[in-house]
Amino acid sequence: MAYLVKMDDVEYKVLVKEIEANKFEVHIDDKSYVVDARLTEGSVYSLLINNESFEADIDYKGENNYHVLTEGDLFKINVIDEMKAKLLQRRGGGVVEGKQVLKSDMPGRVISVKVAVGDSVQEGDILLILEAMKMQNEIKAPKSGEVKELFVKEGENIAADAKLVVIE
Repeated sequence: MAYLVKMDDVEYKVLVKEIEANKFEVHIDDKSYVVDARLTEGSVYSLLINNESFEADIDYKGENNYHVLTEGDLFKINVIDEMKAKLLQRRGGGVVEGKQVLKSDMPGRVISVKVAVGDSVQEGDILLILEAMKMQNEIKAPKSGEVKELFVKEGENIAADAKLVVIE
C-alpha cells in the first residue's frame, strides 16, 4: 500500500508490503527497510527495523494525524493513503462525480462496518474501519451519496484490492 506521510512540513512517499504476519517491507522515498512490528501494550509497539530494536508509542489523534514518541522524541505525522491523496488532488475542491468503488490497498481485517446498503452518507463519513499492519484505518466516503453495495462484513479478513463499498 502506498502512503503520503508528512512530518515537519516534509512529505515522504511510503510503500508498505506485508511479507508475513507482523513483518513488512517498507520503502521510504529511496530507502528500504524490513520492519517487524508487534503491539506490546496499549499503543506501544516493539519495532525491529533492519535488525535494530526500537519502541514506539503511537497515539492516533484523528483526521489521519498521529503522535509517535520514540527514544524521548515526539514526532507529529500525518498519514494519508496515496489513492485518497490523488483523489483529493484531482478534485481540486470540486465534486467527485459518479459511482465510487472503494477497494482495499492491502490485506487486512474489517474491524467494524458503520453503514448498510441504502444508507445515505456525507463526504467524509466513516464507512468502515480496517486493520492493516496493526493500524486501524478509517475508510471514509469520498463523496456524498447512497451506499449501493457493501462487499465486506465485520471480522472478515480481506485481500489486497478487495472491493469494500460502492457509493453513488
